[in-house]
Amino acid sequence: SSGINAEYGQFVEEKEKIVDEETEKDLDVTLPGWGVWAGVGTNDKPKKRIVKKAKETAPRKDAGLAHVIINTKKNRKLDQHLVRHLPHPYKSRSVFEREMRHPIGPQWNSVKSFRDMVKPACTVVDGKVIEPMVAPKGFDNVRIKGRRKG
Repeated sequence: SSGINAEYGQFVEEKEKIVDEETEKDLDVTLPGWGVWAGVGTNDKPKKRIVKKAKETAPRKDAGLAHVIINTKKNRKLDQHLVRHLPHPYKSRSVFEREMRHPIGPQWNSVKSFRDMVKPACTVVDGKVIEPMVAPKGFDNVRIKGRRKG
C-alpha cells in the first residue's frame, strides 16, 4: 500500500511539474538601469516595472483528471506517417479506420485467421522463371508524370 502511495505521489509531482512547465507565466521585461537617474538630488522613487502578461489559455484537457496526463503537443515527426489519401482497396474512410484499428498479431487472432491475414497475395515455387509483364495495347502512348513513356 505504501509503495502504491509513493508511486502516486511521484506521479502527482511529475504532473504538477509538466503543468507548471507548459503554463505561460507573466514576464518581467523591465531593463535594469534604463530610465533611472542616479546621484544627489534625484528622486529615489522606484521605477515602474514593465510586466508582459501571459495569454489566457483554455484549461488543460486533463485538469479534472488527477490520474491522467494528456500531452497535447503536436509531434511533427509523426506527420510523415499520416495517411493523406484513402488507399486503393478501400472505398470509405470508416472502413479503412476500422481495419487499421484491428490488430493483426497472433495474440489477438486465432492461428488460422492470423495465417490468412499475413498470407502473401501470390506465391511462386523456388526456381521458377517469372515472365516479365506485357504492357496493354496502346500503353506506349500514355504519359507518365508529365513526360512520355519510353
